[in-house]
Amino acid sequence: MLGLVVLLAAGCTHGPEEQRVVVGQIVRVGESDQALVTIQYERFQRPTGLNAFPDGGKARVYERIARLFLVNAVERTYATLMVQAAPDSLWESFNAGVGGVEADSVFFLHMTGCLRGGECYPQLQNALTLRISMNGTVRTVRGVPATARLPGVMLARRPGEERYVRFSTNGNVLTARFVEDGPFKPIFEVLDDGSLASIGG
Repeated sequence: MLGLVVLLAAGCTHGPEEQRVVVGQIVRVGESDQALVTIQYERFQRPTGLNAFPDGGKARVYERIARLFLVNAVERTYATLMVQAAPDSLWESFNAGVGGVEADSVFFLHMTGCLRGGECYPQLQNALTLRISMNGTVRTVRGVPATARLPGVMLARRPGEERYVRFSTNGNVLTARFVEDGPFKPIFEVLDDGSLASIGG
């Protein structure tokens, strides 16, 4: 019997630590050269051996972090507006995104998820909204106000639009287009730890 226990214990393993980064959103701020960028980072180990049965198993997740950046496409500079680790109440299926922009200077980061170690479906989902201003002030609010909206995405030049900039992604590279119908040029690389590095200038 002891031999069986040892065998089972040895079969329940996890692979090496991995990191995953996902660019969630790029939201242009007004008609400026700037955009808000949300990036989610996760550090985890995949299950192997018996841990992977019967449905692939559950990864060991050590970190879940959301970052909100303000980038400038022309100057190739950025500011980190917020780094938010997933709290226990939002740990499972943690997700963060810009819920709205107010007066091009106040941003609302809306986060959702479920209690750590629990099941996660809509009825169990929790939410947290942060109000973030460009001067670095952060406070918790009840939700995204009706006055805060997200701009629509439109590749064509808008009527009366003087400054043309459009943002996109290509894998883990942030890109921008400065001429209507022109190419998207790489401006920032998303690094393995979820931070940014400027490309070109």
